[in-house]
Amino acid sequence: MNKRLAYYILISTLFLIGDLSASVMLDRVVATVNGEVIMWSELRRAVEFDRRDQLRGLEGEERERAIRGYERAVLNELIDLRLQIQEAKRLGLDVSPSEVDSAIEDIKRKYGLTHEELLRSLRSEGLTEESYRRELSEQILLAKVVNLEVRSKIVISEQEIEDYYRKNESVYNKERVRLRQIFLRRPDNGSLEEVEGRAMEIMRRIEAGEDFSRLAREFSQGPAADRGGDLGYIERGSVIKEVEDVAFSLKVGEVSRPFWSPRGLHIIKVEDRVKGGLEEAREEIRQVLFQRAFQKRYKEWIRALREDAYIEINL
Repeated sequence: MNKRLAYYILISTLFLIGDLSASVMLDRVVATVNGEVIMWSELRRAVEFDRRDQLRGLEGEERERAIRGYERAVLNELIDLRLQIQEAKRLGLDVSPSEVDSAIEDIKRKYGLTHEELLRSLRSEGLTEESYRRELSEQILLAKVVNLEVRSKIVISEQEIEDYYRKNESVYNKERVRLRQIFLRRPDNGSLEEVEGRAMEIMRRIEAGEDFSRLAREFSQGPAADRGGDLGYIERGSVIKEVEDVAFSLKVGEVSRPFWSPRGLHIIKVEDRVKGGLEEAREEIRQVLFQRAFQKRYKEWIRALREDAYIEINL
């Protein structure tokens, strides 16, 4: 889901759950998009959500001035999203109840939720199952129209990939390995044997088949512990020599024996190895070029929708 789509769904959710009673008398139309109106109350909630980081800590008149300063940019985003929904309907796109059911099942599976747990989560946000289904239906509709009008029309040729590789060969022509690590700090004045004993117990559990990433979350004292020890891809010269030497000697899926560096004791696992060169980089480059082309075509499509639309702004 692209950022604008996520933004729209969250804004719509906030609009549904907000208490509008205090602003009804002050509400007004701030924009008309092909006959459909955007109200000031909707815009207000959009600004408060989209710029929440910038507004954090501001109060009173200072907060109101900041909100007014963001209104124009956020209103343009709401107009763009309204145009996309209108275009989807013009093209005859729709969303069936079974598609919404499938999306809900995917969400429950992704977050490990039962249906009752999902309903409790919705109720805690002031949402009903019915209103949530409406939001998901609109999200799916937006995804469909973007896929039809933008994504499906992008083709990345092999020549484009090869040209991009040649211009960026120094980036892609390097061997890299993806590492996970369990790291135990070197004690300031304690016993190294105690640390080595913990490491050997961890190794016994790894050899017994326990998941490396789960053990990293449980035992690692390194900065990537909360990510299951995932250090991402490294290349030669990007990490300390002790880790580099071991990492590049292992096969994919292989786990090292515990080894010391000046910083502490390491156990590492190689998750993947990229040898470098065009063939290794081809799909990665394809994705880079696709995203670049998508952003360009998406902007052009939105511009065309605006040119064909009747938009009146009363802000």
